[in-house]
Parts: sequence; C-alpha cells; structure tokens
Amino acid sequence: MRVGLMQEGQNPPGWTPRNGEHENLGRYHEMVAEAVLAENVGFDFYGVGEQHFGSSNSRVSTPDVLRSFIAARTNRIKLRSTSNNLLSYNHPIRIAENLAALDVISNGRAEFGGARSNNPVTLKAFGIPPSETKKQRDEVLGVIAAALTSDPFEYHGDIYDIPPTRLMPRPLQTPHPPLHLSVTGIDSSEHAGALGLGAMIGFTISWDHLADCLDSYRRGMQSPKLLTRTANSSRGVFSAVVNCAPSRDQALEAAPPVIIQWMSIVTRMYQSLGPQSSDYSYLEKIGNIADHAQDADWLERNMPYFLCGTPDDLIEHAKKAHELGANEVIWRIDGMGHKEHLRAIEMIGKEVIPELARWDEPQF
Repeated sequence: MRVGLMQEGQNPPGWTPRNGEHENLGRYHEMVAEAVLAENVGFDFYGVGEQHFGSSNSRVSTPDVLRSFIAARTNRIKLRSTSNNLLSYNHPIRIAENLAALDVISNGRAEFGGARSNNPVTLKAFGIPPSETKKQRDEVLGVIAAALTSDPFEYHGDIYDIPPTRLMPRPLQTPHPPLHLSVTGIDSSEHAGALGLGAMIGFTISWDHLADCLDSYRRGMQSPKLLTRTANSSRGVFSAVVNCAPSRDQALEAAPPVIIQWMSIVTRMYQSLGPQSSDYSYLEKIGNIADHAQDADWLERNMPYFLCGTPDDLIEHAKKAHELGANEVIWRIDGMGHKEHLRAIEMIGKEVIPELARWDEPQF
C-alpha cells in the first residue's frame, strides 16, 4: 500500500511572524525539509495542492514552483499535484507543459492530480459560476490527455478549439505520467473510474461514505470511457489532518486546533457551494456533523478525514481503507509546527510504512 505526504503550507492556528520574518518564507522552507525527510524514511510520493488568495489552511498558489524546488532536493520520491485546479484560469496546455517539464527535471517522478475546485472564494475571484466547473474540468482533462498522448495533438470542444499543436518538452515517462483526479462524492468517483484516472478520495465524512465512493469508482471502471490508452486504477484515501506519536494523547496535543480550524473552513466552503449547483448538493451533508464541529476528539474518532494516534492506530486506519479496496493513503501532515511534523513523518516511516509495504494489492 503506497503512502503519500500531502501539504499546503499551513502554519499553526494563531501563529504570527516574528520580527522581520516573512509570513510564508519559513513554512515554505520547512516543507522542503519535510519532503526530504519523507523521501529518506520511505514515503512513496509527496503531494501539494493549489489554493488561492490566502486561505488560512493553505498558502500554496503555485504548486509547480514548489514541486520543482523539491525535485532538485530529492532523488526517489514521486511528486504529485493534489490538485491542479482544472478551470479556465489554468489553461490546459500550460498544465501539460508544466507537468512534462517537471517530469524531465525530476527524471520521471512527476504525477498529475487535478480537481474542479470546491473553493467559492477562488471561483468568485476568477469569475467562474459553480454550475460551470464540471464542464470546465472535463474539457481541461480532455486537452491534457490529448497533449500527453498525441504528437502533434488537437482538441475541439465547446471551450477549447486547439489546432494541431506540439507539446514541448515531452514527458520522460512513457506513455505519460500517472493521472489522478481528486473526488469527494459518489458521482465524481464513478467518473474518475470510467475515465481511467486514479481517484484521490477526500471529504471522507464516514467509512460508509468512503465505501460508497470506492464502489462507485469500481462501477466506473466497468464502463470505461478512457481518456488515454493507459488506465491508472490507484485508489487513494485522503485524510486532512494526520499526526503520529508514541501515544494517542501525544498525537492529539497539537492536532485539535488544526482539526477544528479545518472543519470551520470546509463547513463554510461546502455549505455555501451546495445550494449554488446541483453538482455540489451532496456537500450539504456536512451539516449532519455540524454539532460536533468543535469536538476534535469526536471528529477524529468518527471521520476517516482525520487521523491522530500511535503507529498501530495509523496501521489500523490504513487496513480499513485497504479492506474496502484502497491501495494508497494520502496523509496531510501540516499546520502543527515543523518539529511536530518531523516527528510524525519519521515515526510513520519507521513504524507504519514497512507494515503497509508488505500488504498485497487489495481485491477490487
């Protein structure tokens, strides 16, 4: 079972810059050090998302820049976007060019992950109605797939009309770097499976919801409409706040403020999107757990979305996901402070990853 570290440049809640210190500089360099440690202790991939306009839980608006810098400091670990926003302000040819260039620079370690964006602040600032994000996502994916699989390529759709064009440079991996899609609902999980894209399943409000998403992904695989000739069937389970320590109490010392802050952000974000488009209506289910939004212990115990505990606790969590059919976990270790992150990453590398690496590919 593959294990990925995901980060977004979050500082601890309430953190303020010291005199003369740039508010982002320290965290960016800490993330590089944490990625290097993750490689050294056996993590399979490092992922970084794309968010805009100073969200308190994410300060990375240009993930390609950060991944390129990390590529220069590492040798083995895969470098994944989790996820590039598949919307019109990111032209798909530029996404493909950046992916190919990173693949060359990193000697074939680039992986692509895309998302339609669930951030209403981003959508409003770029002038994109929530009702149009699904269509934009699908056309952006279509152009990226064409660029990676044909030379020259062309694409003719409602949004993009691209004449015969060459992608330069070409990616190093053949036929192309692995392609993934961030999903949060049952329909989008099925869509990823049908397209032959790996699924990164987030917003796992319950184990039942995760099981439904994986079942839906399986259904999609049975009715393929592949974007490329090579399907990627990876099924990753994303946990938004992860910590590992010798005891559960220690793991929870730094995590509760991050869990509560995260829940506050996603509650506002998802509940505002639900009424704006039927495609997002399932996100309103977050109201079912609103009564527990300030109870970090309850959230961690009841939602796969949060994971804090001992190495054995993390192994048990991964085993549940594995039994449901997942073959990778994506653990976001962020927002708790650099020393806490280093401790968690090292402990996971020494005591969790070796166990997960012994597991066979799950039946699916």
